[in-house]
Amino acid sequence: MKYFDRTTGFTIADPTINPVKGLTCTKEDVLKSLDGYILSASGWRAVFAESKEDEDDTKKVRIEDLVITEAVTETFIEYLGVPRPRILIGVDARPTGQVLCDVAVRTLLSLGCDVTHLFFAAAPEIMAYSNAGFDGFFYISASHNPIGHNGFKFGVDGGVYNKSIIDKIIPMFLEKVNRDDVVSHAIKVISEADPDIYAEVLMKHDDDKIRAFDYYRQFVLRIATAHKLFRIPFGIVAEMNGSARSASIDIPYLNKMGAKVWAVNAQPRQIAHAIVPEGENLELCRKTLEEIHKKDSDYILGYVPDNDGDRGNFVYMKHSEGRADILNAQEVFALVALIDLAHQVMAGDKRPAIAVNGPTSNIIDEIASRLGAKVFRSDVGEANVVTLAEKLRSEEGYQVHICGEGSNGGNITHPAKVRDPMNSIMSIAKLYSIDGLYSFICSKFGIKDSEHVSIENVINALPRFTTTPAFSKDAVMRIKSTDFDALKLEYERIFLSEVDSYLKDGIAQYEVHQIEGIKEQIGLGPEFRNHPSTGGYKVIFSDSDGNFVAYIWLSKSKTEPVMRVMADVKGDNKALHDRLLSWQRSLVLRADDAVMAKKQ
Repeated sequence: MKYFDRTTGFTIADPTINPVKGLTCTKEDVLKSLDGYILSASGWRAVFAESKEDEDDTKKVRIEDLVITEAVTETFIEYLGVPRPRILIGVDARPTGQVLCDVAVRTLLSLGCDVTHLFFAAAPEIMAYSNAGFDGFFYISASHNPIGHNGFKFGVDGGVYNKSIIDKIIPMFLEKVNRDDVVSHAIKVISEADPDIYAEVLMKHDDDKIRAFDYYRQFVLRIATAHKLFRIPFGIVAEMNGSARSASIDIPYLNKMGAKVWAVNAQPRQIAHAIVPEGENLELCRKTLEEIHKKDSDYILGYVPDNDGDRGNFVYMKHSEGRADILNAQEVFALVALIDLAHQVMAGDKRPAIAVNGPTSNIIDEIASRLGAKVFRSDVGEANVVTLAEKLRSEEGYQVHICGEGSNGGNITHPAKVRDPMNSIMSIAKLYSIDGLYSFICSKFGIKDSEHVSIENVINALPRFTTTPAFSKDAVMRIKSTDFDALKLEYERIFLSEVDSYLKDGIAQYEVHQIEGIKEQIGLGPEFRNHPSTGGYKVIFSDSDGNFVAYIWLSKSKTEPVMRVMADVKGDNKALHDRLLSWQRSLVLRADDAVMAKKQ
């Protein structure tokens, strides 16, 4: 018997149909498929579509990937080490999520877990609700990756496990998939799930979803420190792109808070364009906002989430020009950080600070400086940023209300441990709902104050920086080397031989920062990093007085098989940005070639 999600009409599962019945593969098949997986604290991801094509929107998954799914699920429960654990499970809106979730739920039930099944759920929703007495959450998602990808996030108390824990879990998982009986064991565990117990889980789905929604709504309000009169007095275009957010609280919640909402592609899997919400993928939202604004001038903002709904980037009306414009990811984070830090300072917080990742633009440093706040940096990955923020609060006495990854947009607002476009909207709404905040920001950032709040004026007051978009083609490099110790040595050798020729255009000196996890070390060379040298690497350029001019950055992606590079330059100086970025790409390519040549 099939069970359906009452809200969306999609089939959740049929407990009477065993997804692995009659299927088999070899251990070698499993290990070959595993070669395509990336395992990190940011998520365990791979191409799950049967064809192994990035953009394949099929529901079909190979048996070897179902075997791996069972092993991942079993490893998570083994690590928890809790008798009959209460596990919260959900999926984003990818087509392959349904069968992967079916296998994971059957595994959980066979292992004696008490399962609460949310089916379609935004990442911030399932992570928030995991605080409500659950021993852990298991989420099937590949976040911003292409539609053929999928993966797993798991953790406890509202956040994914950090790197130190994931580094313990990965060997446990690899031991399982390297067993000689990995296939027969997985099929046995999946097949042993009691269909009657599974049916009971699915019969509770609608009520569980209502409880999750109620908890999540209150959580968003608590994060925003919103008083009873808090309102969102403007219209918003919600271009959902068929994401899990289309099955979450967004539209009814925003309506309840006073916002008008115009929803587009607001059914799960109604995917109209590429998933990552940057650049041209915001064009539909931008055009829609312009059209709706002509009919109703209350509409001034629009947002687009990624598939699991934690990342969300924005468009806004430029009233001065009568058109809508796209905010890049760095600007989204800078805008929200400015508003929240200003709120903290106005409220009298004594040691305000913000935790960000390495490739967050120095626009944040400029904003923090004007507000008397400190900036601290971790390596890429939400878990790293959240861990750093927690350390700053608990051990060093800083008031860290907001953290995040400017390179990806959106904000993580304490006590949340994941970014959330709902939190970004609530921060922007503070300009309207908190008395004196807009005037305070005007005084700090040289904005001409007026009785009418203007988001456009605050955006125009953001310090000007020229920054490589994290998902532009120039920011992504596919390299051949997998030995990052050797790669960075070659990179440094070439860099030192050429850097003097780049000490011009206001650049007089440089400093190297190497970041792993939450540890940032200043210095060039292997003694300032640890094997396998996959952490972030930043070269900061300054003028003769030590003032920031620019930086270049590189890091091994933790979610895709690529190297990410970027440049960040103070001011509207595209020529310097392009020159530094071109040099950075050349350094990486030549270092890669040198490493591969030595291996031949």
